[in-house]
Amino acid sequence: MADVGTSRVPGTDLTTVAPSNDMTVDMTGEKSTVDAVAAFVGGFGVRSRPLREILSLLTRGSQPIEALIALTATPRRAVEDLLRSIGGDLEESPEGLRIRPELTARYREFFGLGELAAPADDQPAGTARAAGLGPAEGFDATDGVGPAADPESAARVRALAELIEGAPAPRRDLDHVAATAPTLARRASWLCSTYDLAGRRVLFVGDHDLTSVALARVCPRADITVVDLDERTLAYIDATARSEGLPIRTLFGDLRFMLPPAAREWADLVFTDPPYTPDGVGLFLGRGLSGLRDKVNGVVVVAYGHSRLHPMLGFQVQQSAQQLGVVFETILPAFNRYHGAQAVGSASDLYVCAPTSRTWKVLDRVSEGFGTRIYTHGRQSVESAAGADRAAGDGGSAATRASAPSASPASPASPASPPSSASRPATVIGETAGPPGARRLGLRVLFAGSDYLRDLDADAAFEVDLTADPGPLLLRGLLAVTGTHVRFLVPADHPDVSTPAARAQLTDLLASKYRLSFPPSSPSSGGAQHVTVEAALIDPEGTVSGDLLARWLLERAHGRIGNVLREGVIRVAARDGRALSKNEARAVVRALVGEAEQDVLTLTLVETPRGRLERLLGALRAAPAGFGVG
Repeated sequence: MADVGTSRVPGTDLTTVAPSNDMTVDMTGEKSTVDAVAAFVGGFGVRSRPLREILSLLTRGSQPIEALIALTATPRRAVEDLLRSIGGDLEESPEGLRIRPELTARYREFFGLGELAAPADDQPAGTARAAGLGPAEGFDATDGVGPAADPESAARVRALAELIEGAPAPRRDLDHVAATAPTLARRASWLCSTYDLAGRRVLFVGDHDLTSVALARVCPRADITVVDLDERTLAYIDATARSEGLPIRTLFGDLRFMLPPAAREWADLVFTDPPYTPDGVGLFLGRGLSGLRDKVNGVVVVAYGHSRLHPMLGFQVQQSAQQLGVVFETILPAFNRYHGAQAVGSASDLYVCAPTSRTWKVLDRVSEGFGTRIYTHGRQSVESAAGADRAAGDGGSAATRASAPSASPASPASPASPPSSASRPATVIGETAGPPGARRLGLRVLFAGSDYLRDLDADAAFEVDLTADPGPLLLRGLLAVTGTHVRFLVPADHPDVSTPAARAQLTDLLASKYRLSFPPSSPSSGGAQHVTVEAALIDPEGTVSGDLLARWLLERAHGRIGNVLREGVIRVAARDGRALSKNEARAVVRALVGEAEQDVLTLTLVETPRGRLERLLGALRAAPAGFGVG
């Protein structure tokens, strides 16, 4: 190896250790200058795009360092550090700096510089105009596709309009308001032109707007995860991604309580369009921050708008966000347009929130301090007395009375319930204090899991108050809670119980674990109708292998599915007189799940969307006798 000497970075007062020309040109060696530059650029995560733009400028011709700073809006120190990493691959002339001509092609190929447009003098890359915010970029002032739109952009917007048209109807109780198709296109364009997303992870904390699909279509090398409460939205995104081959993973999560385990410390960039209340914005921003794995360069992009007639609301929301120690790096006004939301002018701004060192000191405490009544409509609204964070001592509520063992005789215990369970206080999971002496647990345990189940007798009684359930929590409760007898109190208009067909579908889904019944109940004194769902644990005696494996999984909703199924296969095989090793069991699991669903093995059952859960249980129940092992 040739000697390595020191040299000055041209155009600066810095010195750098420069490799010999042979090392620089010979890219087959153990390390090259390009590798060092790649390591430096990669250290900026999703924020590395301006550094790649600097490299692009350096391959196009000589540039003074002042121009590199101004054209890319990059701090001088970062520019100088990048030049230091390039070292001997730079050459200096009276006009400025450039990468040596014989190395230009190598740099352009290695860093994908051909995909970057050269920034204009008054238009640094990554700004709103560069991302397509003005009429010149094809969008008119009413957020339609203007006459200046090129055919490709217009076709992309039309495809997004069709995507929105086919989506599930917005739910008022979840503050759903659909963004326009040009807004989805603009979001995707802005994200791609501002951040380096190829090979990076993007997390959507709620995505009724379907921005994840818009982004995946234009940036297919991004790894995308969507967390949402609405099972319909998750199913629609999942079906779209499967049909188009898009890199999108969906997870179920009630963000009022926690971010799903598979999304924690996972992302490089987070996008969210939360409920527009102070607690809603603060909570979703907090969950987004907890999803960042890059705690230095990661960002959370938030869509939020308030009426200009009520600036105090905007102030309160910004205060909620700043409790988390974030800095508002950018606020792009009226960036998002909506079908509806007329109270805020059918528009919202785009906030780029960056964490600071304070963020990681206060994140958990502040996030858990936000209330769970985060919506503007429905049972979980700020004004609703039936919200999930109401006082635990509200013993006079309809839910408390209905969940007590001595409640209305119209709610008899299931025949499978052991005699002793009715004579002892139940463990009440949910919103109310429950009967006297009851052990009360919040709904958070449905998602977080707990050792409390292991501390109770096999015939312990459970009661789960879901009177404010927006829809998906009944299934999650049935997955998370395993007891000989469990009672769930839900609204009468709950989508899983309001029709015979819905009840039958839920019963079939849980048939390997519970026998469900739906005894009638009386209206509460307040006039709100609730329904009791009785769940009795089935007797596993004589159960076929596939159903027994499904039962094993359904009783372990907080374990990683791949690990749970591996142990389940071993135990079921042992029951049938066959011994399997862990490797053999893993092979059985992979075969049962199928090639297209392998990633579900890394999830827990409580975070698996309903559609994927149905496919998984169907595959397990269809398992051949002995799992097909010879």
